[in-house]
Amino acid sequence: MTKPLKCDYLCVVGICILLSFILVCCSGNGANEQGEILIKVVDAPANYQQINIVVDRVSIHQAGNAPDIGWKFLSTGSPISFNLLKLLNGHSVQLAFNKVPGGSYDQIKIDYGPCTITTNGNPILLALDPSITNGNIIPYGFQIVQGQQFQLTFDYDAYSSVYPSGFLHGYIFKPKIRVQNTALSGSITGAVRDTNNIVAPSKITTFTVFDTVTTYNDTTTGSFQLSDLPEGTYTVIIIPDNHLLMNDTLPGNIVVHQTATNLGIIQLKYK
Repeated sequence: MTKPLKCDYLCVVGICILLSFILVCCSGNGANEQGEILIKVVDAPANYQQINIVVDRVSIHQAGNAPDIGWKFLSTGSPISFNLLKLLNGHSVQLAFNKVPGGSYDQIKIDYGPCTITTNGNPILLALDPSITNGNIIPYGFQIVQGQQFQLTFDYDAYSSVYPSGFLHGYIFKPKIRVQNTALSGSITGAVRDTNNIVAPSKITTFTVFDTVTTYNDTTTGSFQLSDLPEGTYTVIIIPDNHLLMNDTLPGNIVVHQTATNLGIIQLKYK
C-alpha cells in the first residue's frame, strides 16, 4: 500500500518542479524583460502652406548587431500622416509606442511613404533625397530599461528639410531632425505683445549646443512655447513680423528638465 502513495507523492513533486521551471522561464522571457518606447514629433516653422509627411514604419537597432540585423519594428498597421507645420508651440503627434526588449540601442530608422508639400495652394509630391530612399537612419544611443517607459522627441526643422530640386518646380525632402530624450527636457514659455498690450505676431528662436530651435507665437493669444530643450541656459531672440516693432533679446533663461521656464508677457517697443 505504501508504494503507490510514494509514487503519487513523487509525481506531484515532479509536476510542481516542472511548473516552477516553466513559470521562471516565462517570467524571464516575458513582459518583465520589456520596456516601452514612445516617440513623438514636433516641428520648427517654414514658409510653406503645408508639409505633409507619411511614415510607413519606425525601427530601432539593437547595439552590437550587424547593420542589417537586430532591427525591432515599432510602427505597425496603417501609415502615420501629419502636417509638420501644425506641430508648433508644444503641439505634437505620436509617431510610435511599443513594448520592446530591454537593452542598448544605437540607431533609429524612419521609412517614409509619399510625402507632399503645398505652396500657392498646389500640393506637390516631395521627392526623397537619395540618402533616405532606403530609410532615414538616425544614429542615437539609448537604453531601454525593463518595466520603464523611454520617451524621445523628434524635432523636425521643416525649413532646412525641404529644398527646391531645380526640376519642374519640384522639391526634395531631406529631413533635418533633432533627437531629444524627453525626460531630460524642459521648455521656455511666454507671450509676445506690443506696448499697447496687443498681440505681436513674432518669430521666437533659441539655440541648443547643436541646433536652432524656433517657433511662432499664437496670433490670437500671443503665447509661445519652445519645447523639448536640453537642460541649460538659453538666450531667446524675438523678431516681430511688424517692422515698426523692435527685436528683443532675452539672455540667461535657465531650463530644468520636466519644467517650463515662463518668461511672462514680453512687450516689444516701437522704433
